[in-house]
Amino acid sequence: MSTGRRRRGWLVPTLLIVVLLAGVAGTVIVLRFPGLVPGPGATVVPVVRADVVAEVRVPGWVRSSVESEVSFAVSGTITAIEVAPGATVRAGDVLARLDDGPVAARLAAAQAALDADLQEIDLARRSIPVDVVVLSRAEADAARDRADITDAERALEAAVLRAPRDGTVIAVAGHVGERVLAGAPTPDDAPSRRPFVRLLDLGALVVRAEVPPRDVARVATGQPAGAAVDGVEERVLGEVVAVEPAPGPDGAYAVTVAGTTPPPSLRVGQPAAVRILVARAIAVPVVPLEAVRVTGPDRGTVLVRPPDGRGPDRAVAVTTGLADDVSIEIRDGLRVGDRVVVPRTPFAGARP
Repeated sequence: MSTGRRRRGWLVPTLLIVVLLAGVAGTVIVLRFPGLVPGPGATVVPVVRADVVAEVRVPGWVRSSVESEVSFAVSGTITAIEVAPGATVRAGDVLARLDDGPVAARLAAAQAALDADLQEIDLARRSIPVDVVVLSRAEADAARDRADITDAERALEAAVLRAPRDGTVIAVAGHVGERVLAGAPTPDDAPSRRPFVRLLDLGALVVRAEVPPRDVARVATGQPAGAAVDGVEERVLGEVVAVEPAPGPDGAYAVTVAGTTPPPSLRVGQPAAVRILVARAIAVPVVPLEAVRVTGPDRGTVLVRPPDGRGPDRAVAVTTGLADDVSIEIRDGLRVGDRVVVPRTPFAGARP
């Protein structure tokens, strides 16, 4: 037998073994990673370098960073309301008044009693010998009357509601002739306990966002943020300036975003779409989100096509990083230029 025939004799079985192994490899892929088998419409894209920006996107509303809720510290009947919604006030300006007639009468009575006590004290001291019993009783009465005067003066001052700071009146909760309770709105049977006057600083508007518990751990003060406000063409660009330590009644955490130069057309109460940048990776290897089958935290599998396009696709385990709406960072397992298969239908749980 010639040498050529002997070579052909072992070459054919070798080729059969290679084909068989390729078939076995394909079978292994099907058995272990059935979701990785590309279906009709799958595409192939290279691993490229790009930026990945991770954001938290939540709803929000325009608010004032300086809000005051002002209510009467004493109970009484409203005799005057000096402001209306939209009014601009300065610190110390009168907002409303209560009927101070009973308090004024109490003050006058206490003052008259004190005057009488002082006269009695003077007479007791002039008597010879000094009437110690009368003097002691008169001095005790005078001390009590002085305390009554102080209380009445405080009540008289509390019957006048004043602005604690400069601002704009947003709401007034009562009307002249109604009765208010100390620290509560009017009328007495109001179903909701709102302040008598709400005062805002409209020169310090911010966007207050509501962040769900699953995302709040990624949010911190100083992070860049922006907001698209309904009805306002210019975006609010700034940063996170406050994160509430506890959730509100709805379970979300209040996050405050302050703009560097807020648009002048902002109004309190406007809804906004808030975007908070929580992480960024610059010029890193990325693949489309749809190309990754998630297998665990920061772990996944992709299907890699051979460089020459021949032979079966390989299932490759990768370590993933940041992800956005389009791409996901590949930290290990692939190189720039590798070609990955992107199925037409994304894998279940493809987003990390």
